[in-house]
This record gives sequence, C-alpha cells and structure tokens, in this order.
Amino acid sequence: MDEHFDKYSDEEAYRVAYLIAGYIRETLSETEHDELDVWVAASDENMQLFERLTDEKNREGAIQWIERRNTDTALENVKEKIRFTKQGRGNGLRKIINYAIAASVLIIVGLWIYTSFIYKKENSSVVVENLPADILPGSDKATLTLEDGTILLLDKVLNDTSINGQMKILQEQGEIAYNGQAIADPTAYHMLTIPRKGHYKLLLPDGTKVWLNAASSIRYPIAFSGTERKVFVTGEAYFEVAKDNTIPFRVVANDLVVEALGTAFNVNAYADEPYISTTLLEGSVLVTKGNTENVLKPGQQARITGAVFSIINVKGEEAIAWKNNQFKFSDLPLDVIMRQIERWYDAEIIYENKPADHFNAEISRDVPVSKLLHILALTNRVHFTIEGNKIFVKN
Repeated sequence: MDEHFDKYSDEEAYRVAYLIAGYIRETLSETEHDELDVWVAASDENMQLFERLTDEKNREGAIQWIERRNTDTALENVKEKIRFTKQGRGNGLRKIINYAIAASVLIIVGLWIYTSFIYKKENSSVVVENLPADILPGSDKATLTLEDGTILLLDKVLNDTSINGQMKILQEQGEIAYNGQAIADPTAYHMLTIPRKGHYKLLLPDGTKVWLNAASSIRYPIAFSGTERKVFVTGEAYFEVAKDNTIPFRVVANDLVVEALGTAFNVNAYADEPYISTTLLEGSVLVTKGNTENVLKPGQQARITGAVFSIINVKGEEAIAWKNNQFKFSDLPLDVIMRQIERWYDAEIIYENKPADHFNAEISRDVPVSKLLHILALTNRVHFTIEGNKIFVKN
C-alpha cells in the first residue's frame, strides 16, 4: 500500500481517500464522481486499489479492524508522524511519510466504510433487489454435431469418452481434443456449439487451441488437408494457433477473414454487437474484409462496422478476460456490459431507462450475477432488480 502512494503528496492521498470513501457512502457529487472516474482510469494500479477498497467482501474485515482500534487516537498518531517526519531530511524519512500517508488513507477509508455500513443497515434501500432470486453463472457446456448429424450433449453428465479413435471428450476439463491421425474422410466437418451460460475448449487436429465463449460456435474439419487450415466462427473465440509456415490458418466470421501462421488472437463476431472485432495478443495477423486488408500488431484491435474498417490500440488482457474466466470492464458503456451478462447468465435484460455513464469493474465470472451488479450499482448511477431470469435496469 505504501509503495502505491509513493507518488502522491499528502493532500493528494487524502483527496483520494475522501473520494473513495464518498463513493462507498454514495455521497459524492457528480463533479466528484467524474474526478474519481479520472483517477481510477489513470492506471491499472489505481483501478486495482479502488476495487480492493470497495469490494463488498472486504467490508466485514474492515469493520472488525476498526472495532479493534481507537481510530481517533490512531489518526492523530499518524498525523503527528507526518508532521514530525516533514521536519527531517533524506529518502529514509520520505518512506516514513509515505507509510504514514498510506496508513491515514486506510484509517479514513476504514472509518467511512464503517459509518457507511451502519448507515446502510439503518436504511432499508438496497442497490440490487430481490437477492434470493439470484442468477448463477455459466459452466462447461456445449453440443457437438458430428458429420452424420449425430448430436452429443457435452455437460457434466457425460463421462470422458473417445469417438472413432479420432477425438477425446474430456468432460472434467471442458475440452474436446483431436489427435490429427489419418481418417477415411478428410473432408468431414464437426460443429461445436456453445449455448448461453456456457463455454468450452477445443484442441484442433493441428494442435491449435480454441476457447469458445457463451452463445458461440465453430465449424471445423476433423483433419486439415490441402493448402490452408480454415474454420468458421460465430460469437466469440480465442485462438492460440499452432505454427506452420507452409499452411496458413484462417478464421472466417461472417465476411471477415483473419489469417495467421502462428499467433494468439481473439475474434468477437456476435450478431448483436455494433461491430466485429479482432484483437491481437501475440504474433501478427492479416485481417481482410472485401478488398480491404490490414496487418495487426500485438495490442491492436480491428473493428469492422459495415464498410468501415478501423484499427485502435487496446489492452489485450481485457479483450480475453472471458477466456480467463474474468469480467474486466474498463470505461465501458452499460449496454456493452449487460450484453455480456445476458450471454453468460442467460438473463433477459429489461431497461426501464438506460444510464449513459461508462463503468469500471473486475470480478470472477464464477460469481452469481448479484455480485457483479452490486459493483456496478455502487456508483449510484444505475440500479438493478432481479426477478427470475430477468434483470431490470434503471438509473
């Protein structure tokens, strides 16, 4: 904690503490909300500190910590330490100042968390209503359609199994693995379809690894032959392509083609999103739409909306947070966030009105939906009600 505040003056550290505490108590003005948003978005370090201090699960610990201490005396001691060390000189004393600032921040925020908790207990309003009707997260779930039309339901009920010696279904890992051996019909295709509230992993016969998000699909040959390795995708998929300089790997999503020799990239081609995107994590890819071609570098994202083709710089870890079973939202509009919630929790989103604000949040996808909604609602810019599988949104 003290290292994080190394770059702040006393006044700046206290100001951050005040803003975070006001955020928790929901007492910030609109101008102060904007000031806090700017600070949170300034660095990943700021965002992580903000999330740690505002995480609901940390509040009980903060309350117990506060109750074990005479916080008024502690705060005075910290202030005295700051006044004392400012009279000295040297880097060693600066570290003491930084420690004192950090301690002050913890005490101030802790006090505000404590008073906020008491305040909330004395008031009946809640930011996410009807919690008993919570919605559980998704899991390993898919259907596999074989060349002859046979459909296999892939869930925890099905045991690990092998089909024709050509592939293995590893249920405990949520994965299908093809071994790449020669087969009677090299033109045969399989289709892996992921429902809402599901995800799955696929190991293609060439060794390429594919992760598929909820409400997605991939159609692929059960053995690659010829001059290219081509697969067809809907929804969202992340690829770690096995390198083969002689046979390019191509992903087709609608009329977009992404070509790679050996690289890692994400394709988002949901029909309900405003654009199709390709985000490059490693290596390089050639993105083609019609007569337009662009080569991406790591950290770049190609966005295609109709005939408009644009390239922007992004944080790759945010684009593939879903693959690591995380929600990671950085300054995103609410409707973008709610579409991800809709697919992962198989929820119906109903807007009573739609806030125009942008939001930041980071949390595991393993949690019930109320945990995520609570983080968003703490901004006091949006409120939610859960009824069955419906989530009502209002500001």
